[in-house]
Amino acid sequence: MNRREQEILITGLIRALGTSLRNRGLYPAAHPLVRTPVEKVHKDLLLLFGDHSELVLLITDGTLVFEGVPIFSLTSSHEFFMERLSRIGVPAIIFDKRLTSGDIENFIRFLHETKEQELSPNRIQELLFQSGVTYIRVKPIEDSEKDDQTVAHELYDNAVSVVVSVLRDVRLGRIPSGAESERVVKDMSSMLTRNRDAMLALTLIKKYDEYTYNHSVNVAVLSLALADTLNLSSQDKVDVGVAGLLHDIGKTQLALNLIRKPSTLTPMEFEEIKKHPGEGFALLGKMSHIRPASAYLVLEHHMRFDRTGYPRPEPDYRMHPNSNVIPVADSYDALTTMRSYQKARFPQESLEIMKNVAGKSLDPGVVEVFAKIMGTYPVGTMVRLNTMEIGVVSGQGTSGEGGQKVVVLFDLNGNPLPRPEQVDLGESDGASKKPRRMILGPVNPQFHPSATTGALFSAMAPA
Repeated sequence: MNRREQEILITGLIRALGTSLRNRGLYPAAHPLVRTPVEKVHKDLLLLFGDHSELVLLITDGTLVFEGVPIFSLTSSHEFFMERLSRIGVPAIIFDKRLTSGDIENFIRFLHETKEQELSPNRIQELLFQSGVTYIRVKPIEDSEKDDQTVAHELYDNAVSVVVSVLRDVRLGRIPSGAESERVVKDMSSMLTRNRDAMLALTLIKKYDEYTYNHSVNVAVLSLALADTLNLSSQDKVDVGVAGLLHDIGKTQLALNLIRKPSTLTPMEFEEIKKHPGEGFALLGKMSHIRPASAYLVLEHHMRFDRTGYPRPEPDYRMHPNSNVIPVADSYDALTTMRSYQKARFPQESLEIMKNVAGKSLDPGVVEVFAKIMGTYPVGTMVRLNTMEIGVVSGQGTSGEGGQKVVVLFDLNGNPLPRPEQVDLGESDGASKKPRRMILGPVNPQFHPSATTGALFSAMAPA
């Protein structure tokens, strides 16, 4: 069973639990509308167990997570089930492989009949036993919660897989569905709302041999962060995210040796490259689950703010109101990525370059918002602290100014730490109430070649 099949099964399973619980308040326990969903849940759980002896369902930061798979697209049944769990105080739910449909039926009855609220795990376990539930138990959420960085990384990897699949299908002459692209964009958008730092940190992933795939996901993530800060509607965010994810899909219609050419393009070759927004627009127009807005955003992502880009718009052509989001995200990720024909710029340097072209190729208002999102020291910037330690900014904190997160890589003597340590610059030293660590300024990472993105992620991962 692949990940997508697993996610579909899990989503349906939780929906069935919610449906049975809702119907339990309307019909007798033996009614088919109560029993049939219970049988479905039992059947699906047996499929999911495989070699596992237990499966875990929990609510973390308002999100249902089943075996590490977050469920962001909620139906009314999902929400009803989650609301009942939260009201009672149910933490992590452990399904034992030996469970029967009777355990599930009694668990639903427990959720329906329990009127008490915010019970302790021990009290909930006691009531479950009294209700005849043998192989479903609860335990404190701290014992089983997946770290946000882990969940974000899984979402990012899943998005890369979707891009790989879509581009492969197009190269093979098939028209892929846009359903998976829409799904991963919604998941990443929800994760950005839940923990922006965890998601933005992943845009540091720069794999030279997988540039197209990582760049596509990075542009989607950065575009979604911009869309969120610009207070776009939920549907507009999805449209922008899907367009960001597939903005270069038109390049599949160009010769590979042209796309991969390490040297400067000739004028004739550049004319060929300029065709890719139009090719992308045509491809998205044929894909299901892709709204016209996303197709137009792809068409317009190289038109430039001053309308001198390509394809060159006619004087009376009205560009989409959100068409200036993706070019900003695209520019930043391209500038901070090493290519065969360019060195990677540092985050601060990249923002300065973008500010210099604001009003020309980029929308100055969107660039200003993007700079605020990234902060004075954007994620990925190597910095020296007042303790003389050297690290890399891994998060902006809640305010975007203070409280940044830094992964310390080198001690005050310049020696690499055995294990990089993530610190919060918002922490005080206790006595003076002043910040224990502060950023003195940026450091050129070329002076510290042993510092790697892998080290940063290992420090951010749960111990």
